[in-house]
Amino acid sequence: MIKNQDGFTLNEVLVSIALIAIGVLGLSFNTIGVIQGNQISGNITTATNLAQDKLEELRAQTSFTNGDNCPSPADPITGTGAAGGIYNRCWRIADSPLGSGLKQIDVTVSWRDDRTRSVTLSTLVFTG
Repeated sequence: MIKNQDGFTLNEVLVSIALIAIGVLGLSFNTIGVIQGNQISGNITTATNLAQDKLEELRAQTSFTNGDNCPSPADPITGTGAAGGIYNRCWRIADSPLGSGLKQIDVTVSWRDDRTRSVTLSTLVFTG
């Protein structure tokens, strides 16, 4: 009489290892995508904050002279506004087509990670 032995065959073990390896590989690609997405989101948030800071600084002025400081100056800034970062910030002040006594202020912050990206904030100021 032949005794029945319990256990796994070599083929079953190899197939299981292959399936686990494919699953882990898929998770690692997903993780890389999540990390890159977080990096991009962080850069967008920082750029938006830099643009908002400059926009508030410009709006606090008492007189507005039309001017265009774009394209960006060659002095990149960091997320805190210090020199030497990856962000370029520029702004334009122009008469608004929406009415007399209005100035339009556009602030653009651009940077390069895997491609060139930018954030632009605009506002109107009554100079009346």
